Amino acid sequence: MNSTQIISVINQKGGVGKTTTVINLATAISFQNKKVLVIDLDPQGNATTGFGLINNDGKTVYDVLNGNCNFEEAIKSTKIDNLKIISSNVDLSGLEVETAAENRRAFLLKDKIENFINSEKNDFSYIFIDCPPSLSLLTIMALVVAKSLLVPLQTEFFALEGLSQLVKTIDRIKIKLNPELNIRGVLLTMFD
Repeated sequence: MNSTQIISVINQKGGVGKTTTVINLATAISFQNKKVLVIDLDPQGNATTGFGLINNDGKTVYDVLNGNCNFEEAIKSTKIDNLKIISSNVDLSGLEVETAAENRRAFLLKDKIENFINSEKNDFSYIFIDCPPSLSLLTIMALVVAKSLLVPLQTEFFALEGLSQLVKTIDRIKIKLNPELNIRGVLLTMFD
């Protein structure tokens, strides 16, 4: 497989800085002349709007996952050199119900990404996945496809309780769906 690093930025708690981390980290790496792709996997679409795109313009990650377009057809340019995005919008919130009967639904994103990564069209060094603030199907998809995780964590006591739930979920995913998965790091956010 290609050497593209796939990193999911995950925490089931909302408002901890996942999207901010993805936007800033992806931008900083693109400034190092590395090609970066951001996949906005949150139905709120904040990474999409954070990069200045309209989240109901053109093909989105929802279209990729439901088979309406190929992975590369959904890739959009941003105003930042070397940085592209697959946008998201509220349509993505219906995917869990729409795919309820599918056996391999946890692998939907992985199958689409791997086909692209192994093609000649891929020139990305990094793919960052901005996860939704829940442990839903979308988050499971991000855990199945990622090689590593970055966990933004608010510097407060109650954030640690949520982290233990997340680690249990990650351990289950490693055993059943993605043995290569590892936590690259915990990023402390909102420290005053």
